[in-house]
Amino acid sequence: MSNVAIGLKGVNKSFGDKLVVNDMSFAVASGECFGLLGPNGAGKSTIARMLLGMTRPDSGNITVLGVSVPERSRLARKSIGVVPQSDNLDLEF
Repeated sequence: MSNVAIGLKGVNKSFGDKLVVNDMSFAVASGECFGLLGPNGAGKSTIARMLLGMTRPDSGNITVLGVSVPERSRLARKSIGVVPQSDNLDLEF
């Protein structure tokens, strides 16, 4: 994929002993429509929070429009939108 808008490569995330994201890799091309679907507890919200730099992965690489997240998460957040399932306000965002 030549023009990657969102990229995850080998991303892992655990909370305590619970592995939530295990070696997740995918790429979304610029202009492509993408949805992340799965059952409750599958790690969708954790992946979204990592894309926004709100949660750090334990390992792996995340990029948004070529910007490394979480190193430059503020710049990445300016380039991505998230539609939550319910109203919520994160005052630290």
